[in-house]
Amino acid sequence: MPLLEPEPSALRPAGRPGTPSPDRVTEDRADGTPEPLRGDLIALLGADKVLTKISDLVRYASDASPYRFVPRVVVVPEDLDDVSAVLSYAHGRNREVVFRAAGTSLNGQAQGEDILVDVRRHWTGVEVLDDGERARIGPGTTVARANAALARHGRVLGPDPASAIACTVGGVVANNASGMTAGTTRNAYRTLASLTFVLPTGTVVDTAEPDADDRLAHAEPALCAGLMEIKAEIESDRELVARIRAKYAIKNTNGYRLDAFLDGATPVEILRGLMVGSEGTFGFISEVVFETLPLDRRVTAGLLFFPSLPAAAAAVPLFTEAGALAVELMDGNSLRASVSV
Repeated sequence: MPLLEPEPSALRPAGRPGTPSPDRVTEDRADGTPEPLRGDLIALLGADKVLTKISDLVRYASDASPYRFVPRVVVVPEDLDDVSAVLSYAHGRNREVVFRAAGTSLNGQAQGEDILVDVRRHWTGVEVLDDGERARIGPGTTVARANAALARHGRVLGPDPASAIACTVGGVVANNASGMTAGTTRNAYRTLASLTFVLPTGTVVDTAEPDADDRLAHAEPALCAGLMEIKAEIESDRELVARIRAKYAIKNTNGYRLDAFLDGATPVEILRGLMVGSEGTFGFISEVVFETLPLDRRVTAGLLFFPSLPAAAAAVPLFTEAGALAVELMDGNSLRASVSV
């Protein structure tokens, strides 16, 4: 199929609305967090960990995306017990929970309209293991900070999102963020050694523990049985297995990592894979252990111009064969947008 040249006029917005969108919060949020939510969470965690003023709620209503969602309450947990308590509370009352760290998402993943949990303030830290071969990292730690700790050992994390100076490891794993050079081999899914997470019921799972599967089976028997049933169903369909493998042979961050059911042999191993890219829908990632990679201290970058998009696209396989870690194709509209920023 030939690569078509873009039509620049099709990339321009057709028009703008005549009036701006209303900015005033709705009446049910104007007085801050309503009761009994306010009282319940303060009794559960303490007043210093629960933000209820309307000014606090509006402050957390935006991230790096163009969207705006005002939460009903903001919780700032200090440890696993706090997170487990919040999740147990929400699970028992059918409430929604969204975890937020750096808030660098361009798609609104760091926002919610019910309980928003800020996990950046008390969840930082890097422990370098095995002379840099591995690293234990808190979810609120920025990728740049983690790489700075690893640099003295000549190591680096595999994922390299463009917002590394601001984005945090928890968000990188939850979004399966990778960056230009990570591809399919250096991303969070492939370089993750183990992680600790809290399920919506409040159950804490450390995938590195030798008896992790026994503990999970005791605490969540239905979950374990369900995961193994899905695994068996997938593996019984050769066509589906082949399709899943093909989907993840290329860079793919859409939806849940179904290949976790093929790569994992036990419920804990399956969950470890599913947590990557799950957008926080399966639970809270409280700690990550990464297998690190060698740090390339000498790198080269180049900017090349081609007469057309088809000509540029035809050169990409040649750059890949030559060993390029990343090849980015930009058309005239992209270049003009970059210059104007």
